[in-house]
This record gives sequence, C-alpha cells and structure tokens, in this order.
Amino acid sequence: MNSWVCVWVLVVLFPATLLADTSFNCGNRIISLGDSKAEVLVRCGAPDWQDDWTEYVVESLSTAAERRLSIAREVWLYDLGPTAFQRILTFENGRLQDIAAGGRGVAVTHRPGQDCGFDTLAEGLTQYETLRRCGRPFFRDSRYEETRLAKDEGGRHFINKRVDEWTYNLGPNLFMRILIFENGRLVRVSTGNRGE
Repeated sequence: MNSWVCVWVLVVLFPATLLADTSFNCGNRIISLGDSKAEVLVRCGAPDWQDDWTEYVVESLSTAAERRLSIAREVWLYDLGPTAFQRILTFENGRLQDIAAGGRGVAVTHRPGQDCGFDTLAEGLTQYETLRRCGRPFFRDSRYEETRLAKDEGGRHFINKRVDEWTYNLGPNLFMRILIFENGRLVRVSTGNRGE
C-alpha cells in the first residue's frame, strides 16, 4: 500500500490518536496546549475534580545571590462518562501544559462504595476516582511537606506538596482504612484500628 494512503487513512479514521497529547475536544470546541485556565473553563465548563500545589526553584545568580521562583501547578479532571476515558489536564502557571487520558469515566448511576476494594485501589488513582468508588471518607486531614530534589545545575528544586489523609470507618467489625494522597494522587493505603 502506498505510504500516502496509509497516512491518509490514519488522519481520516484516527484523528484522535494524532491529537491525543496536544488537544482535546470539549463538545464542539477544541482546547490546546498553551490555552489559559479561563479559556479552558469557557470551552469545557468546570472540571469534575481539580487539585493544585506549588513547586519552587531556587536559582543561583552568583555566589552571593539566589532567586526563588514559584511554579503554580494545577490538575483538572473531566469525566466524560462510561463510554469514554477521563481527560486529565495539567496547568503550569495558568497555562495548559499536558493533556492525558485517565481511566474510563464513571456512569451517572454508579453508587459510591459499591466497588471500593481498598486492597485493590491502584497507586496513582485521583481523589476524584477514589470518591466515585468509595464515597466520602469519615475523616480528612491535610498538611504540606516541602521536598528538595537533587541539586540542579545552577540551582535547587523544591516541591511543596499537599498530603491528604482520608480515613474510612467501616464499623466495629472491620479495621479502618487510611488512604494517603500526595498532590491529589493515591500513594498508599494502610490499615488502622478497629472502627466504631
């Protein structure tokens, strides 16, 4: 088959695969990398879930001076329903930097808690996906931790991450489950004391 015919077939039949990382259709509107949060909000509406945090880079200007730059990061998730994959949009300082596909969307008739196997929750699951699967936790707590990454050439890189701890009280016959999230993503599930 002629190579131009192959390219034409790919472009006509599979346009989403060619644009998956750089654009996203919100109904009949397209958003692209570099768009502002306001432009995305106008075209797509409010996200189903969002999270934000700040990173800092300390640059060495000279032996006597440093400059600290903040980088505002924000993630928006759009749930497109059970027949499509969720879209996860990442913003840096108010501009769209990444468009990624998440898990399959959740049906409107889905009841929280009906498929929450705490032992099978995958690392990296968003808080939104966890809420849809497990329902609201009995107790929530949050704190911030600053992590210093390996020294970059000419500076240091810090991430100010938000750590959320969700506790599910499953009653007196079961142990509580504690879910730890960093910047909105599940990193650990542990077992607590017996519930009440």
